[in-house]
Amino acid sequence: MKNRLIFLTLAVVFAAHGSGFAADAKHDWNLGATGLRGWMRCDKMVTSDAREIAITKVEKGSPADGVLEVGDVILGVGGKPFSYDPRTEMGKALTLAESEAGQGKLSLTRSRAGSSAEVVVKLPVLGSYGATAPFDCPKSKLILERGCKDLAKRMADPSYAKRQDPIPRSLNALALLATGDPSYLPLIKKETEWAANYRTEGMATWYYGYVMMFLAEYKIATGDDSVMPGLTRLALEAAHGQSAVGSWGHRFARPDGRLYGYGMMNSPGLPLTIS
Repeated sequence: MKNRLIFLTLAVVFAAHGSGFAADAKHDWNLGATGLRGWMRCDKMVTSDAREIAITKVEKGSPADGVLEVGDVILGVGGKPFSYDPRTEMGKALTLAESEAGQGKLSLTRSRAGSSAEVVVKLPVLGSYGATAPFDCPKSKLILERGCKDLAKRMADPSYAKRQDPIPRSLNALALLATGDPSYLPLIKKETEWAANYRTEGMATWYYGYVMMFLAEYKIATGDDSVMPGLTRLALEAAHGQSAVGSWGHRFARPDGRLYGYGMMNSPGLPLTIS
């Protein structure tokens, strides 16, 4: 509801100034390490015809905080107006700014209250991507370390479990597990307790595969047998939920082996098969 009100407010503001912000806009985009989110004109999620970015959110304490605000419009980067897809141009500008040559300076053309100005968002200098990125790449390694550190902080928040869908929750735990950093093990262990007891009466096929992958990888990485009863239960329920020909749909199969809805679906079926 809050995001919807923001979009409606921006629609009124930009309409008054002749901007192309659509009144029925519902989707905005993450603008990388800036801490910004912004709306761009798009056609079926393709933004190649857009030439401006309307700011819809500024994360508190982020690099852009104090430089841009909700309602601002980014018209270009590096002192030049956008000439093609703003997402592509922003991505290239971010990569340059994060390099030693860019010195952490992201130059943006900002429009606010009818006037434009060149502003600079200061970013951490992370270096350049290596030729084999993300492998053997110091920048990729640094991004992963920082990302996991922030992820662990969010996962330690008492409200985390209430806000997470089982799929990203499993993937988040897998990300920390994949680092091999023992300092994350208490958080990961806590997540295994949730996963081993996971049940749902809803579309279990969508969730079980990811939950089982997390538990299985945890067992392989740590040798901790405490997850095996839960993992075994989940695996058997998933196996019994297959159709007569071994496929899965939106939900586990009917007792007669037929699938509900419109039949077999690869999206839930592949994670279940892998796990």
